Amino acid sequence: MNKTRQAISTVALSICAALTCSLAVAAPAPVQLEQGWDAAARDEVHHLSFGSRILPYAWLLHLERADSTELLRSDGYLDSLGFIPTGASAANPDALPIGFSRTSDDNGDVWAGLTCAACHTGELSYQGQQVLIEGGAALINYSGLEQALVDAITATLGDAQKFSRFLAGVQPADTAVLRGQLEQRLGYLQQRQRTNASETPYGPGRLDAFGQIFNTVAVELLGLPANARPANAPVSFPFLWGASHLDLVQWNGSAPNQAPGPLVQNVTTALAVYGTADLKDYSGSAGYPSSVELVNLGTLQDHFYQLQAPRWPEALFGALDETRRQHGETLYSDNCLRCHALSDRAQPDRELRAILVPLAEIGTDATMARNFIDATAATGVLEGRDQMVLAGTSFGAEARTVDLVVHAAIGATLRHPLDAVRASLEGYHAVYSAQVSSNPEFYKARPLSGIWASAPYLHNGSVPNLHALLLPPEQRPASFGLGSRELDPVAVGYVDDAGGDRFDTRLAGNNNGGHVYGTGLNEEERMALIEYLKSL
Repeated sequence: MNKTRQAISTVALSICAALTCSLAVAAPAPVQLEQGWDAAARDEVHHLSFGSRILPYAWLLHLERADSTELLRSDGYLDSLGFIPTGASAANPDALPIGFSRTSDDNGDVWAGLTCAACHTGELSYQGQQVLIEGGAALINYSGLEQALVDAITATLGDAQKFSRFLAGVQPADTAVLRGQLEQRLGYLQQRQRTNASETPYGPGRLDAFGQIFNTVAVELLGLPANARPANAPVSFPFLWGASHLDLVQWNGSAPNQAPGPLVQNVTTALAVYGTADLKDYSGSAGYPSSVELVNLGTLQDHFYQLQAPRWPEALFGALDETRRQHGETLYSDNCLRCHALSDRAQPDRELRAILVPLAEIGTDATMARNFIDATAATGVLEGRDQMVLAGTSFGAEARTVDLVVHAAIGATLRHPLDAVRASLEGYHAVYSAQVSSNPEFYKARPLSGIWASAPYLHNGSVPNLHALLLPPEQRPASFGLGSRELDPVAVGYVDDAGGDRFDTRLAGNNNGGHVYGTGLNEEERMALIEYLKSL
């Protein structure tokens, strides 16, 4: 009898220990701040495809990590690459992290890709509680994901047991065909890596978006390897609340936001993020066949127009000091307002103007802006075609790379004129008109609503927090850790992750100088201004 009781007690204690352990490690669900979206809009933005096709969907579900039997798509592993786990839903039946999409091509093949939310959804942690920031700057390691896919496919091809398990998961009609498809996709991914090589690592939260867009069109779509340029000017993923209301967008203010500008810009993004287009299939007004999903782009544009900046959640992060905030408001007017106008998040149809600050004045790292201006490429099959597809001067043998990108985007849009009209109408909103410079030697300043939720700072993410940004450049950290989502509510940025990737400001494109506005304040004034910035 005593042995029976002892056995029962042991089992009971084991069960209690297991339950206690599971409860201890279970993280609470992220807090979702009020930002103007309901649950349906969130789910759609998080997973709606715009035409990205990285690899077959079944592969993503069944590929193992190169160094273990753990699935590549496991929440734990993708979380280590900065992706935010989330549950299953109608738009996300396999519970992939935020930003992964699922779509079918004309042949009925199902593809996995990334969508806007992969790069534009942030998450903060504070004292064990996660807070989701819709439209915020993500901390994903984009190049890390690409390398993980290359490594996983390489290991699958080289390890008979891995290949056997993968085969059982995807259940192809022909094993030899599957092996050939794996080899072909591996070669494609490796070629993209070589084309976009950069001596300055991106790390979490950054991507040379223009560099990769330029190479996608000038190299991949035109089939001209000699057009490749190093994609070596990584910039932070910008926050998107308010962006749809501005007259100009992009870090260098190089794109107009009047319709159909947003649609054309987003088509270029879809092409760059593993989209496809056939620029050799030319039939004038019919445009170019592509994977871009125009109607979905219109839906996403409309959602982002409705997005509001997050408010500082005092219940979670602590109440604002009203006396200090009022002092900071005066300091903001004296030091910041000239470039960073105030914006009322509650005004749904607000129209905002960006301020273009010349490179010579702002003094921040010029690599991104210079790369955009200086990039040229051979036109290949586009030589002799109208730059705007249906109008404009004809391309010669060489052109500005940005003009080739715009041409490809317009051509992909024209291929489906009814969808393009529908997307333009759905995503249409009134904004101020603005003249776009042909030589954009500046960076854009915009309203700072929600700036507390968008670290690190400056266009290249070279300053870890608001406190450091308000220090003279020579006093800013020369390096800092990346990858932690833990908020520092005093300095306002992420806690330095000593064990993670390091941001080195000495590397090309990573300079943390410039933007000296407000750097002459004393410490009391600096903290007052930060308190006001939290309230925006």
